[in-house]
Amino acid sequence: MYKILVIGAVNSTAKIIQKLIENGLEVVGVLGHKPKDQNKISGWADLASLSYDLGINYKSFTKINDEENLKWAAEKKADIIFAVGFSQLLQEDWFSVSKLGCIGFHPTKLPIGRGRAPLAWITLEQSYGSATFFLMGKGADDGPIFAQSIFKVEENDDAESVESKILENIDLALDQWLPELKEGIWNPIPQCEHLASHYGVRKEEDGLINWNDNAVFINRLIKAASKPHPGAYTYCKDEKLIIWSCRLEKNIQFKGVIGRVLLKNEKEELLIQTGEGLLWIEEYQFKGDLSISINVGDKLGYNIEDEIYKIKTILKNNK
Repeated sequence: MYKILVIGAVNSTAKIIQKLIENGLEVVGVLGHKPKDQNKISGWADLASLSYDLGINYKSFTKINDEENLKWAAEKKADIIFAVGFSQLLQEDWFSVSKLGCIGFHPTKLPIGRGRAPLAWITLEQSYGSATFFLMGKGADDGPIFAQSIFKVEENDDAESVESKILENIDLALDQWLPELKEGIWNPIPQCEHLASHYGVRKEEDGLINWNDNAVFINRLIKAASKPHPGAYTYCKDEKLIIWSCRLEKNIQFKGVIGRVLLKNEKEELLIQTGEGLLWIEEYQFKGDLSISINVGDKLGYNIEDEIYKIKTILKNNK
């Protein structure tokens, strides 16, 4: 029976550990990423507690390529390493730690969407996602594929529901593939390089809403930045306003100034004029959970020229 070592940090890592155990494979160790601030890791999972509950040897790491981690992993004499759900690149030494190599995971329809922040990107673009397992090499997400379970991101999906779909499709992919792996079948299929595309990193500040954009784009941005991400945001009454959910308004005939609150309903939802179209803001909160009322006529975002004028006026008066 294959001995497997798992490296990771997030919910998909936890799901894979559970599926390996369910399918009767021996997990000889787990290396879990321990970040300085776990709140900054989207979908971070407590692999230490999971490993303890399952009776698996566990070690935390900050930098995966530190010599102590390589030594610890080598002592486990694993046949296969599953490296899933952490943003650090494995140095080449890792590919010889296990007998057969390192298996990676990526939630896109590889070779489409290699690279960073795939959950946010596929939600933003309302495209296809996938639970894809591949043999890792020197390149990023470009190795031959063992298993792939593809799904569609629907109009009402946000990052949280897409993450749930990823976990569901991990189940489907592994239930199909792991029995073959147990039988010793090792036949990954090379990716088609001419179809390859790449995603770049997304950061918290990329969730800033420009109300001059159209409602369709802002709707997707809010959904992409939603939990487990930090949230899309704007400014109101000189405070940061985080927006977690929204919906398009397609029936009401109303037109107002871009960024202004046009209506407020009994659920405290706000109807906002965008550069093109209307958008209901459903769930929102001020940073620090400040209790500030937002009313019809209030404006979201800043008028940059007005703000520059205010700053220059203050500077002029302080001379």
